[in-house]
Amino acid sequence: MRCWFVLLVAIVAPVWAAGVASAHAVLVSTTPESRTHVDTAPGELRLQLDEPVTLVAGSAQLIDSGGKRFALSAARLDDGQRRVVLVPAEAVPDGAYLATARVVSADTHVVSLSIQFTVGAVTAQGRFAPPSPTGIEQYLNSPTRGITYLGLILSAGLYAAALWVWPTVVRRPRFQVLYRVGIGIFVAGFGCRFLVLVAQQDGGLSAMSVTGARTVLETPLGVVTVIAGLASIIAFALVTRAARAVVGAGAAQAAAAVVAVTLDGHGGSVQGWPWSFAGTLLHVYGITVWLGGVVVVAFVLRGGRNRGRWHAVAVGHVVTAVAGGIVLAVLQVHPPAALVHTTYGLVLVAKVVVALGVVSLGYLSLRWFRRTDAIVGRPRTLVLETALAVVVLAVTSVLTTLAPAKDTYTTDLATTLDFGAAQVLHIGIDSIRHGPQRLTVDYAPANTSAAHNDSATVSVDLSSESANVARLPVTLGRPVVEHGSLVWRSEHLIVPAPGHWRVTVRFDGGTGPKLASFSYRAL
Repeated sequence: MRCWFVLLVAIVAPVWAAGVASAHAVLVSTTPESRTHVDTAPGELRLQLDEPVTLVAGSAQLIDSGGKRFALSAARLDDGQRRVVLVPAEAVPDGAYLATARVVSADTHVVSLSIQFTVGAVTAQGRFAPPSPTGIEQYLNSPTRGITYLGLILSAGLYAAALWVWPTVVRRPRFQVLYRVGIGIFVAGFGCRFLVLVAQQDGGLSAMSVTGARTVLETPLGVVTVIAGLASIIAFALVTRAARAVVGAGAAQAAAAVVAVTLDGHGGSVQGWPWSFAGTLLHVYGITVWLGGVVVVAFVLRGGRNRGRWHAVAVGHVVTAVAGGIVLAVLQVHPPAALVHTTYGLVLVAKVVVALGVVSLGYLSLRWFRRTDAIVGRPRTLVLETALAVVVLAVTSVLTTLAPAKDTYTTDLATTLDFGAAQVLHIGIDSIRHGPQRLTVDYAPANTSAAHNDSATVSVDLSSESANVARLPVTLGRPVVEHGSLVWRSEHLIVPAPGHWRVTVRFDGGTGPKLASFSYRAL
């Protein structure tokens, strides 16, 4: 097993040295701010992201509310590839506009960006049709990942499980045939993954180019994918050769394949590095060996022994997979409510439920095999265990295409500030995510109608020690009367960073100014 560990470290080390791929890029701010008005046509349109990205060729465009397109003289990336800059070829006339672009993170996630604004005499925001589909490649992420995972189990998982429990089984013709089939599926899966990545990079299958392919190959995922492909071809050729050659080639293929699959997902995220990589690596490795062993038992063995050793190895790798999964859950799912209020969280729950089913059926299969010291026969529970294992792979392929729950979960915030003397303010914030927010102040006078209480004044400031913001004034629009209450709404409020924020409210309802505050956590 030293050979396995050394090869794994040898492949992981250059990936760490080369840096990590980004994932789930989030739009932090835009210039001009989206859905705002500018007096003169902007010379540049800037979209700031929180991570480096690559710009999909030909995706940037600027259109007005009538559908007319305006030429761009440049569409580039600045600030270490964290800022998309669009430069109109000429000053646009007064009107309502929408600027859009698409970017791709190195782990295949595509993000659509947009700025909506008005210029000059036009102040009403335009109505724009929803963006057109990005092409068939957007639907190929989950299927290609599913094929890759199946190939990983039937090649790396099959071989690693055999080394752990039944070393002599690698010389059996049945094992060699299944192993070669697994390698073929793995190579085909990653070949399709490469085409999808290039298509997303270039803006469609019909637009794929050598430049896009080179860009993908220069990423850590691209480098390790090439290594895994070469190692797979060598292992395919040597599987029937001498035992020592098979061990070396099989170990190299397994190590490279596990690392490649790790990077082709949340393991490539810069957020939470190196824990995100380590957690994904443990999770992928544990599941690969565990399910690979299930395949050996179901399709290769005929009366093999070492039932007790297989049980110990299976439990150990299930624990490894669970440990990695817990690390990923902590990184990707917070707050806890995101587990049941986001698509990512719900799919994760489904995966856990199915995985528990596999573990339960595995225990029932173990009880069957306890009748003899050998693994004999094929109980129904083993067949069901294998079928559910395929379902786990399918759910996992869907899960890795979704943005983490921490990046999509949000909820509104509502609180009440009582200033005494029947002066109560209801404060609402439409989203607890950092970035654009809408803060609303609602005041219902107790003794007079809202329409006759226009002397009431409100001011709001935000501050955050964690974000190093001493004071962020909130611009409130003129109060309007709604359902007997005075309502103030913020204008162009942007919370620049996650963390703990304090909201300080100064209110004067005609009896003198009063001060109150509350805190909330922006995600």
